Amino acid sequence: MVPKTIFKLHEPQHGIDVREQKETYIYMFFSYGYFVVSGGREKRKKYIPLKYPTGKKIKPAQWIDRPVYRVKKDVTSDGFMINVHLERLQDKVQQVYYEFERSGIVPTPAQLKERLDIELKGKDKIPSKSFNEYVQLFINEAAEGKRLTFGKTRYRPLSIKNLKGFQSQITEYQKSRNIILSFEQINVNFLDDFVEFFNQKGYSQNTIARHIKHLKLIMRSAKQEGMHNNVAFESKLFRVAQIKVDPVYLNEKEQKLLYQLDLSKQVQLEITRDVFLLGCYLAQNYTDYKAVKKKNLTVLGDGRKALIIYQIRNGKEVIVPLRHEAEAILEKYNYELPSTNEQKINERLQIIGKMAGIDDPVNIVINKGGRKSEKTLPKYHFIKTHTARRSGCINMYLANVPTVEIMAISGHKTERDLLHYIKNSNKEWEVAHKLSSHPYFANPEIL
Repeated sequence: MVPKTIFKLHEPQHGIDVREQKETYIYMFFSYGYFVVSGGREKRKKYIPLKYPTGKKIKPAQWIDRPVYRVKKDVTSDGFMINVHLERLQDKVQQVYYEFERSGIVPTPAQLKERLDIELKGKDKIPSKSFNEYVQLFINEAAEGKRLTFGKTRYRPLSIKNLKGFQSQITEYQKSRNIILSFEQINVNFLDDFVEFFNQKGYSQNTIARHIKHLKLIMRSAKQEGMHNNVAFESKLFRVAQIKVDPVYLNEKEQKLLYQLDLSKQVQLEITRDVFLLGCYLAQNYTDYKAVKKKNLTVLGDGRKALIIYQIRNGKEVIVPLRHEAEAILEKYNYELPSTNEQKINERLQIIGKMAGIDDPVNIVINKGGRKSEKTLPKYHFIKTHTARRSGCINMYLANVPTVEIMAISGHKTERDLLHYIKNSNKEWEVAHKLSSHPYFANPEIL
């Protein structure tokens, strides 16, 4: 919507004799399309304008309401100056709003008010926090739930962990360069040196890109809160592109090889295998199913068992029917998986994959330390906890499970998101193999 500014009296005092009217404050209302979703089952948009005090008071008899929303100039000698003040406020709020818009941000009314306070009340109102202090404040408030994402949700534990990882790296960088960064020093020249710092440590390009993303998030928030006026980080040159990675998945045959592998004499490897395969059969993230208990078990209308799982990232519950293999794994542990560590699981999965003979060659392009190279490694080298969810989704897709039903389990919001997620270099061969046996292609008779 087109932003609109109007001014209203705090107490219009309708029906009160002019001689008995009292002075009341004038408030500015700035409407720009900001909304929240409210209501129960009938969800609807609730539009919320910025309500901002002008600091000016008049009697209602001195006011012209719609469509003018101004003070009568001939009623009071101060009327002209009050109107000048209102015009200044209107120009300023639009200027601040369009600064947010140019940055691709839809500000909350609270963010608009905070920036207006800084613009109108002087630089002395800007909090005196250094770059490093603000990074710490940002992380603390995100962890405590005081600071929300731009989507107005709490930061996930993984996001907090990644932010702390960025803080550790930026701190190490400053020590290595013997400097203390300020907001003003975050520019393209800094970016080049920061990337070189990561290259010297042999970090991958995607890891570097993730840290730069967190840096830009913090710089953007600090700018909105009036900590600095640096716009260098908003430049198109201030970026590190992510490289597309084609992750592996395990097909049904490979999962069967793991399932049938005798690990009874190697308890830790057996637990790792079982936890991983359960993720394949449930098509869930490790963090969402690792702590399932008997209370998560439910029985469907046809008597089949299913698990109720709360997905941390999406904040929603899903009900996943149990394949017989998944049920067997859960029964082995009395429906309460042993406590596991994701890092240890990832290390052991490579050992188990090798033991099971999952060693098809996989070609990969590596961009590490600023250098690009190609490698061919056995498939077991790439098996991680996140391989489980992708394997579950792809195998359901290849088994002709409708995408809308896969989404109901996987948590993907749109079919496009799901198809992008399961895109895999091997999937096209699997689909082609399935199609070759379809009557449309396999019919031996010439029409």
